[in-house]
Amino acid sequence: MHSLLELQALRHERWGQTPNTRLADAAAAPALIDRLGIATLFQASPEIPNLYHAYMGDPTAKTEMQWDTPTGTVYTWRWTLGRQGVAFYTTLVCRRSTWVSWQLLPAVLRLCAEWRMPDELYDGGALSADAYRITQALEEAGGTLSTAELRKQANFPTGKASRAAYLKALEELEIRMLVAKFFQTGQDDTYHTLIATRYQQQLESAQQLSREEALEQLLLTYLPQAVYAVPTVLARHLRLPEAELRAGLARLAESGQAETIQLVEQKGVCYLWLDAAAQVELLKASPL
Repeated sequence: MHSLLELQALRHERWGQTPNTRLADAAAAPALIDRLGIATLFQASPEIPNLYHAYMGDPTAKTEMQWDTPTGTVYTWRWTLGRQGVAFYTTLVCRRSTWVSWQLLPAVLRLCAEWRMPDELYDGGALSADAYRITQALEEAGGTLSTAELRKQANFPTGKASRAAYLKALEELEIRMLVAKFFQTGQDDTYHTLIATRYQQQLESAQQLSREEALEQLLLTYLPQAVYAVPTVLARHLRLPEAELRAGLARLAESGQAETIQLVEQKGVCYLWLDAAAQVELLKASPL
């Protein structure tokens, strides 16, 4: 039986969170995002990799509230990477800044996006009037507006209370993956778009997947890099039904790609990617 510390050491290596595997700069981030499939900008979940710890080469590195620090450097990557369009930018994981690789995006949309239209959600009481007003403003503008224009067109005037209401309404839409932020080359402002307008091709690809197929794609990208999965935490932080996630992991175990494990430090059955055991042995044989 492998200890959680052994498995974490291999996970940190694969997530780029060691001195030998760390990100040198923002230019190295796109390849890491493509390999991981999903990564947050800063730490949001112990079960999801993040770019800050990969840049630091240290999974325990703390953030600092100054611009002239590594924290300030990584914070600017929202624009650096966003303007390059290296991945889809959202707030998927724990409502924190998250990058999803283009290859994995259809699967994530199939699993996590709201498929009902804003009109239906609003009429059914599932969407607030403020959030619905934002979708109407975007629709009338052809799907995309800058932050300043969106607030103006959706009638959120300047002022602290109005800004708070706007951000709350926008969050309603982002967590349902109805609206997303994106960044324009040469522009400092952030833009907002209806996912159904800007990412129509990815949505069409998502519609062609069953939930089982989408979950398999997600797990076959995630688990080899994460080494092991703690379903209770992972499901909550990806906003997936835990029973559905466990069923997907069980199918990997049945096909011989993963195995069930008990981690003393974790409750319930966890899952180990099957090549991880051999890699742990190599790590134990060499100095960390």
